[in-house]
Formats: sequence, structure tokens, C-alpha cells
Amino acid sequence: MTSHDQSSDRIERILDPKSIAIAGASADEAKRGYIATERLVNSAYDGEVYPVNPSYEGEIVGRQVYPSVSAIPERVDLIYVVTPAGAVPEILEDAGSADAAGAVIFSAGFSEVGNEDIEDELVEIADEYGIRFLGPNVMGMVNVPKDIYLGIDTEYSEGGLSMISQSGNLGMYLGVVTNAARNTGLSHFVSIGNEADLKFHELLDYFANDDSTEALVLYVEGMDEGRAFLQAAKQFAEQKPLIMLKGGRTGAGKSSAASHTASLAGDSDILEDVYAQAGVVTVDSFDDIVPVGQILTGQPPLAGRNIAVMTEAGGVATTSADSLVEHGLSVPELTEETQEKLAELFPHSPNLKNPIDTMVSGETASLHDDAAEILLSDPNIDGLLICGSYGGYGVGGAGIELPTDEASATAQIESARRIAELPAEYDKPVVVNSAFTPEESEALAILRDANVPVYDSFRDTAIALRALADYSEFLETADERTDFVATAGDGGHDLIRNAGAGTILAEHEAKGVLEDYDIPVAPYTLATSAEEAVEAAAQYDEELAMKIVSPQIQHKTEAGGVALGVSGPEEVRATYEELVENAQAYDPDATIDGVLVSPMLEEGVEVIIGAIQDEEVGPVVMFGLGGIFVEVLEDVTFGAVPLTERDARQMIEGIDGKELLDGARDRPDIDDEALVELLVDVSRLVAENPEITELDLNPVFCYEDGVSVIDASISL
Repeated sequence: MTSHDQSSDRIERILDPKSIAIAGASADEAKRGYIATERLVNSAYDGEVYPVNPSYEGEIVGRQVYPSVSAIPERVDLIYVVTPAGAVPEILEDAGSADAAGAVIFSAGFSEVGNEDIEDELVEIADEYGIRFLGPNVMGMVNVPKDIYLGIDTEYSEGGLSMISQSGNLGMYLGVVTNAARNTGLSHFVSIGNEADLKFHELLDYFANDDSTEALVLYVEGMDEGRAFLQAAKQFAEQKPLIMLKGGRTGAGKSSAASHTASLAGDSDILEDVYAQAGVVTVDSFDDIVPVGQILTGQPPLAGRNIAVMTEAGGVATTSADSLVEHGLSVPELTEETQEKLAELFPHSPNLKNPIDTMVSGETASLHDDAAEILLSDPNIDGLLICGSYGGYGVGGAGIELPTDEASATAQIESARRIAELPAEYDKPVVVNSAFTPEESEALAILRDANVPVYDSFRDTAIALRALADYSEFLETADERTDFVATAGDGGHDLIRNAGAGTILAEHEAKGVLEDYDIPVAPYTLATSAEEAVEAAAQYDEELAMKIVSPQIQHKTEAGGVALGVSGPEEVRATYEELVENAQAYDPDATIDGVLVSPMLEEGVEVIIGAIQDEEVGPVVMFGLGGIFVEVLEDVTFGAVPLTERDARQMIEGIDGKELLDGARDRPDIDDEALVELLVDVSRLVAENPEITELDLNPVFCYEDGVSVIDASISL
């Protein structure tokens, strides 16, 4: 195996090769081997190109053909393989023996059609020689600045977006979209396929250090090493934006499992939260990639989520404000000083509180930049959206009647020049949503050339600003977030370590484990007879909750194994016997360990906390509102362990029903710090005990001055 440094060097030689061999080069102009050779030879690529074909002598496109990679007199960086599948192992081994850095294997006919053995052989060869490869059965690789196109026939306009994709067609499509977009282009495209060798996380270092990459886009359907990706993704996101589109989100089925946590954990729900924890900006649609990429690479961060909206029409102002708020942004009121300054500019305006209806027209379009400066100077404002007819003066079109005279056009052009300077001057972002984007006025072109995003839809505008707000918040708090390195501490808990796989701890055992991790648990006593239950009850002044304890009976209520509000020795004795009888009738083969006796606590705000092992990213903790809310609303968030306090707060803030924790309906505020501490402690328990497959604390009561776990389940 190669070291990390050697692997990084080989990856750089693959993605920025100084020499390329085409294994399967052909003189037949219809074949991929000819197309790739001809494209490289006749391009601006300034590296060496070596056709390779053991069955052909002479030249192809004026280049000498070699029988093998090892026959080439110079060291080769990259092999582009377009032969039948059966020939690929020999080619890869020959290339490895010649110290080639790696290969892009276009060839198909491997695991995707059931030939796993050949694909496994490629991995073994790569391990033996240290050669790395993309594929097999991948579209190819593109390095636009170096004019390298392997497997992609479309020319891409050069720009700051790079992409790693498990779909070659989506990479081609992104090239088409960026070609059509103004002031947007691609730097690299890498088709990674099923990660037979090179993994997503291994490629991030290269793009973090690549000057031509301003932001990296990922299309992901599934990852082999999700935890390693999270670690690398966080490091990358601290340097550059990382944008992800996750495929297969709607088909993720819910797990059938013993705990609420597992049943609530659709794969996409977990991954979206956990990727955000690492600073990854996730998008819901392919159509969102370019709008989000434009704002993340062209504008300063958002210090907060407060946006000023400036337009010339009330309906547009209201619609824009609604869209922003629906996407998690705020449209706050301006300071009195700001409103007074705006009133001097726009004495006839019907609204100057935000959103601002300027009623600008004609030559007064020059006032846009004055108003923009006033708004960006407001301490209540973190960013500015200019929307409506901006860009249309002097142009017309879009079905809107606007002044088309030269004076109006000139006024708007001059305002655009000044507005283009404001983001850098005030360190606050400016975006434009214009009905006139198809007309491409000079004013809009000036803004685009200055990297001020110009959008043609309310949705794109709001999604882009939300993405900038999320990413800005990550940058501000990155050093307070987890590094995703989960270690097993001093070996974990003895009870868990010594239990067999598939064990579900009895409730009193689970609560004992929690107590050993300083997690506050409601008082309890295990009684193994009716008399012991009476003795246990005597410890508590409150009415009692009594629950059957059996490893075979997880759903106690369904089995008639729970009784609430029990009081008095006789009722305790009778209840014990009834619970045992009910359990035996429910499952005659069940082992009855006894009955748990606990005092009935004052009800607090109910929440649920859980944990599962996700097959892609490993151990994650879940948080949500408890009771009927978790069953009906499924209002939960997830975080990968180990959680920091910042991660825990983010999870708590992330639920839709957060106001229920903040004293809604005259209820007292809960103890946020105690809840944060509980989440962090649960995270530590799960991190130090990787045998835990499911953990369920439900309900947990939250009070003004603490929290208490009422019921607990741990599966191993």
C-alpha cells in the first residue's frame, strides 16, 4: 500500500497529468480510442500523448503507437483505458510496474454486469503496485484549464466550479448548464463511479489546493467510507465551499427496528443533517447547483440572516420577502436613521421599512446605488437583495413597460458600476433578482462581471441566500464543531463489552449504563417479587409507575406490561402480579426479570434522544420532540458523534418545534444547558461503545432546572 503522501502525489498526477497514454488507441475514427487520442493531440494540452495498442504498429494521429505502457521510454502519469474488460487487469499491472500514477478506466463489463471477480482483481493490482484508478465503467475526466478531455466530447467554458460525480451524464449535463449560464464555468470534472479504488474523500485534498477550483460540487448516491469523508469534508469546507446533491433520497425506506430512533431514521434525513454538520452545502435539485455556486464563489459571507429587499413595486417586494422568510431568512425593520435617509431619496415611497418600495423610474434609476449604500450601512442588515425591474431601463422587454431612452439606460449603467463595488466595500453580499435577465442589459452584465449574482426566479434567489447563510455560519463556528473522530476511550462499558451481539439490555441495565456516564435517570428499583415491589414502593412518596422487565418484550404497553398512578402496598402487590400475568400471556416463552418500580415524576417538556449506527457515516445521535410529536410530526435532527456543545445546540435549534422548548403557551423555558450536556454525554457513550446499534431514551422530561431520562433501551 502507498503512504498518504505518495497517494496524494499520484492523485495530482492523475488529475493534472503531464503525460497520458491511451490504452486501446485505434486508427478507426469511430472508436473511443481514436477520439480520445485525436482530441488530446489536436488540443491545447501541452503534455505528452502516447497511443498504446499491442496489435497495431505505426502511428495514430501522428503519434507513435507503443505495444504497452512499460514500453514507453518516459514515465507516464495517466492511463486512459478503453479496451474490453478482460484486457484491463493486464494493462493496469503493466502500468503499475512502469510507475504510472493511475488510470481512468472507461471500459465496462465489471461489477455492474456481475463480473465482480475482475473488478476485485483490479483492486488487488492497485494495492500491490500503489497505482490508483477511477472506475471501471466511468465516463472519464476533464481538466478544463489544461484542455484535457477524456470521455467527454463537449467543450466546457472555463470557470471556478469543479465536480466529482457518481454519474457521468450529470457531469456532462453540468457542463451544458454552465456553458449556457453567464459568468459560470467548470475547472474539473471527475467521474468516480462506484469507488472501486479512489474514494470521494481521497480527492478533496487536490481540489482544496487547486487554484482554479473555487468551489467543489459532488453528486453522491452512496459512499464506501462515509466517516472518512466527513473528516475530509470539514477540512475542505473550512477552505472552500463544498456543494452536494445526494441521489436516491426519496427511495430510502425506514428501518423496521426495536427503537423509535431507527424507525425515524430515513437515510436522507441523517445524511442531510450530518453533511451540514461538516459544512457541506446540500442542494435538493440539480437546478440549484449553479445558483448556489454563483453566490458561494462570488460574494462575501453573511454575518447573519437579515436581508434588505429593494424594489420598485409592492407585489414584488412582498413576494420576495415571503420567499426569503420561507427559506429561513429574515427581513427585519430598518433603523429610524436608515428610514430617514431613504425618505430623503424617495419622498413618495409607500414603504421604507423593509422591504423597500422605491418607486424609482427613468433617470432616477441612478438612485439605486445611493439606496443600496444606505441599506448596507444599516447595522440591522447583513445582505441586500435588489429585485424587480432592475436591469430593464433602456432595454425594455419581459412584457413590462419601462423607459427605454438613453438617459435611463445610462443612469442604470452608472448605478450598476457603483453597486458592483459595494460587496467588497461593506463586506456584505448583494444579489439581484431581475425580470430582465433574458435581455442581458449592460447594467446586468456589469454586475455579473463583478461576480454579483443575477437570478431570474424568487426561488433561486432565496435558496442561494440560504446556502450562503448556512455556509457563513459554518465558517464562523467551524472550530467549535466536531472533527468526526470517534474513539473508544478506555475500552467502553464492561456490561456492554461482555454482552453478546444481538443483546437488548434490560431497562434497569440500560439505565445503569446511563448513570455510569453521568446521564440523569429517573429513580428506579428492580423488584423480582410482589413483596420486593412493596418494599421498593415504600422508598417513594409519589404515585408509582410499574413496568415489566423482559428482554423479549420491548413494547411493554402493547403487552399490558405498564401501569401508572399506582399507590398503596395492596395495589402495588396486585399490580406486580397482574403485569407478570399479562407478560406471560403476551409471550409464554419470555424471560421475566421482574418489575421496575419508579416514582411518577412531574411531567416536563417531552423530548426523545436516540442513536443508531448508520451504514454510511457510522454512529449518529438523534434529537426531537417526544410524545405525540415524534409519532406524528417526525420532527427530529441528527448529528454524527462525537458531538461538541456547538453540535448539540445546532441539533436542538434545528427542530421545527423549537418554540415548544422556549416557553410556548406560558410554559417555562427548559434548561437548555442541561439538554446540551445530555446530548454530549449520550454522544460520548455511543462513541466509546461501538457495539451499540440502537439507543432510545424516550421520553426524556425537560424542566427549568434539569432533565431526567424516564425510559431507556439499548440494543447491541
